[in-house]
Amino acid sequence: MEFRWIYLVYLFIAIVAIRVLIMAGSMVIPGIRQTMMESDVRKNGVGVGATIVSRSRAGSFEGGLPVYRLTFKFKTREGVEVESSLERPLAAEDVMQFEPGNGVTLKYDPKAPKRIALSDRPLILGD
Repeated sequence: MEFRWIYLVYLFIAIVAIRVLIMAGSMVIPGIRQTMMESDVRKNGVGVGATIVSRSRAGSFEGGLPVYRLTFKFKTREGVEVESSLERPLAAEDVMQFEPGNGVTLKYDPKAPKRIALSDRPLILGD
């Protein structure tokens, strides 16, 4: 029986394809999980005013925009001070809006206050 080199080529292509799929999945699945968590917090969370503590580049891109890690500090209804972060792609014109020291409106999960989501609505007392 003669050895066929083409089978090695097929094996190599299959291994590379599997590796690419694993890498793609490891990048997509955390993003989906984060999006679902933020959606739940936006719907059921408690709105608070927060201060931006820090802003740094995360080193990745999403939709052609650089992703920034934003760290916020806020107080829960119970008066507990919480510091939490999230990653968000920001256009150049949006970066200044998230300057450390600026205020933003967040929503947090009362059961797990470190789970946060940026709120696009201004904070209204009683909200």
